Amino acid sequence: MRLALLLALSGFTTGCFVVDTGHLEGLGQDDDAGISTDADTTTDSGTGDQLNDACGGNIADYVVLRTSTPSQLAFSTRSLSNRVSSCGSRSAPGNDGFVAIEVQAGDQWHFHVIPDPSVAGQDRDPFLYLLDSTCRNTACEHASDACVGAGDEHFAFVAPRNGTWYLGIDDRNEGGGDYLLGAYRLFCGDGEPEHGEACDGGGTCNTECREVLNVGRASEQLPNDNEIEANFLEFPASNSLTVSGILGGDACTYPDVYNFAVANDGTNLVMEILKSDGSVCDSGSLTPFDIVLRNSAGEIRAGMQTNASTGCAELRVADVTAASYFVYLEHDEPLDRPVSYSLRITQSL
Repeated sequence: MRLALLLALSGFTTGCFVVDTGHLEGLGQDDDAGISTDADTTTDSGTGDQLNDACGGNIADYVVLRTSTPSQLAFSTRSLSNRVSSCGSRSAPGNDGFVAIEVQAGDQWHFHVIPDPSVAGQDRDPFLYLLDSTCRNTACEHASDACVGAGDEHFAFVAPRNGTWYLGIDDRNEGGGDYLLGAYRLFCGDGEPEHGEACDGGGTCNTECREVLNVGRASEQLPNDNEIEANFLEFPASNSLTVSGILGGDACTYPDVYNFAVANDGTNLVMEILKSDGSVCDSGSLTPFDIVLRNSAGEIRAGMQTNASTGCAELRVADVTAASYFVYLEHDEPLDRPVSYSLRITQSL
């Protein structure tokens, strides 16, 4: 769950993206900060360096990001056109624009976009996606379209290979708008938590910069809505662990994500939701979400199971191989109220 308190403090729709009032200062002026503006870019209505109107082509035509942006970058798509009309299950008739991201294999990034809250009268529903050098939008493997309306769209990315990728700002509503974009390259292990890292160092942080949950610390630690920031589950000798959290309560569909290790081939997994008294869920109304198991490549291993008698979401997976896994608590539609849960995961041979 995104942190509701930050919503109130930041003055816009969701928690992870914090507005820096100095975001217009020095944009595109500091190549050492990872921004290359050698291209013939122009300033559009005071909103910063201009997005490229199309994906691909000469890299010299782009604002190029090689490491974290020094602050949120302000961009406008008002003078651009609609190049990508769909990506995923919904249409994207808004104007779209691109910046280039130069990466090395294994690089970790975290991206955000919101409508610029300083621009009044915008009816925007942003959509953020990342395309490889082919610029094909068919797979939409790396994207965020989690919020209805002017929400904070964000996602994490691990570069599978060296090369140039293109980060696209689009919109579910027609026309153009003004947006704030943040791009953060993560360096786990340097002892300094970056935006997009759950932690970096300390007794409750593991070597992959994930907050560790165990029997003595069993409540979700925010943020935990993607694989990079997932909470890591440390199982006791009983190989059964119950963790608690809260989903929903806003206009977005971000999941809660947990990471854990299976030590032995042939392991059986049982994931079930408990009621407040510790008994097993007995009504589907308590679980307006799905439990989905993914492997370290993001591929679905199992999911979309419900108990035939109660209608409660659960997951039972037999003969799992030893590996690292992620369990997602997912909901396709925004939950209009915060939903508390206790998730018990049991491993057995």
